[in-house]
Amino acid sequence: MNAKINPGLLFFLFLFLTAICPSCSKHSDTSTNNGNNGSTINYIHYKGALVGSTGYLDLHLTGSALNGNNASYMLVNYVDSSKTPVNTIKDSLTTGSLSGWQPGTAISNAVFAGSSGIKVSLISVDADGSNPITKMQVPNDPFVKTFIEKETVSNTPLLVFIGKAVPVGSGIASPSGTCTCYAKTINFVINPAYVGSSYAAANAIYIDSYSHLAGFLNAQILSANPNQLTQIINNNDTAGLHVNNGAGGPNSNNGSGPVTGTIQISNDGNSLSGSISGMYIPNTGSQASSCSCSYTIKAIKVK
Repeated sequence: MNAKINPGLLFFLFLFLTAICPSCSKHSDTSTNNGNNGSTINYIHYKGALVGSTGYLDLHLTGSALNGNNASYMLVNYVDSSKTPVNTIKDSLTTGSLSGWQPGTAISNAVFAGSSGIKVSLISVDADGSNPITKMQVPNDPFVKTFIEKETVSNTPLLVFIGKAVPVGSGIASPSGTCTCYAKTINFVINPAYVGSSYAAANAIYIDSYSHLAGFLNAQILSANPNQLTQIINNNDTAGLHVNNGAGGPNSNNGSGPVTGTIQISNDGNSLSGSISGMYIPNTGSQASSCSCSYTIKAIKVK
């Protein structure tokens, strides 16, 4: 004959097990979400280029610690080839302007400074990290300009190329005649994540050696030709990039319209070269009296 189970005993055992193992019937809440699974992004990476002289920037924005301290920093490589010997400055800039800052919050007038005397100001950055506007100050260089671009995919880093645009012959003046073209420093930031998309996968900043005003060149890269900058869009600021030309100057090249040409990235990925035409000399007025020039382009990868 089977023994009867005492209901009171079962209830007592249930209470006992519940007391010693309160989480047995629950899923753990200590797991961490990663990537796009709902976790909070605590780090934003930017790369950029500078002209006036030449060089590049590497900005690491991190969220502040609980005590408010912020460890964000910017690496700067500045090269002044007008000096003999060439003057190269490498510096790590830090900031005291981001105490308590966390990603997802807009930035206004955050100043990064280093021991070399170089300063870079984040004049403004949108809350999602887009549309960064920067201003750079270098001792004894009143013409330096810069821009930075947000890295959109962490495992597809941005590539930085620095180079020169050398004029081919005289330019075409508007409304008629010819004009003098001047060499430009032109530096590129390539975003491999945008290859094959409608976004400008290649963005360049250049500065005219005569006017000292900076402008942009934007180009798409088709997936069928991943080493070729095709469909050069224009040399204006239409890619959400910003260069601060200071008082009296445009914040990008002023209304110059489309350009044509082809720029090819080498098979080893370490250089790019090509030619473009229809690039206007940056100015602060209309293009009615401007100068359209053709250039050969050569640049090498530095980052």
